[in-house]
Amino acid sequence: MADLQIKDPAMDRYHSLALSSVWELARIRQACALVVGAGALGNEVCKNLAMMGVALIVVLDRDTVEVANLSRSAFFRESDHGRLKAEVICERLKDLNPDVELQPLAGDLDEVLGLGVVRRADMVFSCLDSRLARRSLNRMCEKLSKPWVDGAMENLLGEVNAYLPGEGPCYECKLTAAAKTALAEAASCRGIALRNLSRGKVPTTSTMGSIIAALQVQEAVKMLHGDFQNALVGKRLVVNCTINDFYISESERKDDCPGHFRYGEITEGDGFSAASTSASDLLARFAKDNGEEGAVDLGREVVIALRCSTCGETEVLGQPLRRVGEEAARCPRCGQIREPETTHAVRGTEAYAQWPLSRLGIPKLDVLEVRGSSAAVWYELTGDLQSFPHFGCPELAPVADKQPAEPTEQKAVA
Repeated sequence: MADLQIKDPAMDRYHSLALSSVWELARIRQACALVVGAGALGNEVCKNLAMMGVALIVVLDRDTVEVANLSRSAFFRESDHGRLKAEVICERLKDLNPDVELQPLAGDLDEVLGLGVVRRADMVFSCLDSRLARRSLNRMCEKLSKPWVDGAMENLLGEVNAYLPGEGPCYECKLTAAAKTALAEAASCRGIALRNLSRGKVPTTSTMGSIIAALQVQEAVKMLHGDFQNALVGKRLVVNCTINDFYISESERKDDCPGHFRYGEITEGDGFSAASTSASDLLARFAKDNGEEGAVDLGREVVIALRCSTCGETEVLGQPLRRVGEEAARCPRCGQIREPETTHAVRGTEAYAQWPLSRLGIPKLDVLEVRGSSAAVWYELTGDLQSFPHFGCPELAPVADKQPAEPTEQKAVA
């Protein structure tokens, strides 16, 4: 990777990138990108990344392809109807550029995206249509001090936001009081029915998808190269193509924002995995290392059981709250909505402390906090790396090096 000299320009797909005075081809070719959302924006972001030849693209999406997606999604075909978007787009990206390694993740963000995946990404893209999902991604990136770029669009309006934890506002800092209230309701036990209301489709165009996604990739590559001064860090770029108006707005960082929680140094646990490790195992390791008892923070609200107050029916569950819909919450005996028993922490005395972490909704390669009275440790389920073989590719830098490049001096262009 160190020697990327172009010997035959006509036969090398990266010739024009190698000539660039603002991007380093070697840095791009060694990068790992995480794209959350494989709809209109996700298609375009992935296209740009694949053509640039990044080493690995991880694509996450929970939905399946519909024929209605074809007017704004370049990689989907009518024959793909009903197939998982993440898997389809990875197949097509491999056709576009065989040099790029692909990793599809099919499912809800909180269900399948472990913090270890985010930790190993050099560029993180939000191509989501949900505020709740954006908040989850924001908190993940804040915990790991990971830059990310968000894109959104509707009709001929769009916007791009770049976030660098610790510099400027985070996504939650920008939310209005009404938006925060709505998110809190949707994420609560009472929001089970609310989360399952059918959402209307947002009107989008293929042209806006191309524009917003291109700006997202461009901003992420700036931050990859350490050019935070010229990137949209802490700023919002609004694109109004109805009147061809582009403008930037700024907002303030809120020191009391709940999204600013930061993890410390990650302890990699080669023997830990979501399928074979329990919360009790983590607590035993913590007690051995620190000489005190602690509690495991699951990083999400988990439904341990559903209890029906009408007929007394109880079902032991073990799923993240966001995965429990109205249909699942309804009592099979009397039809009433059952009350969920939830927890976000495990102290070791509970029956579910012995469950595999996967049964508590913990995804592979996640990072979990164990905190005692005087110490806190963040354990990664590193044993799950076997499910992500591309993270061992020689093109990718070691995870210890997965920090944003140092800011660089930028020369003005005449």
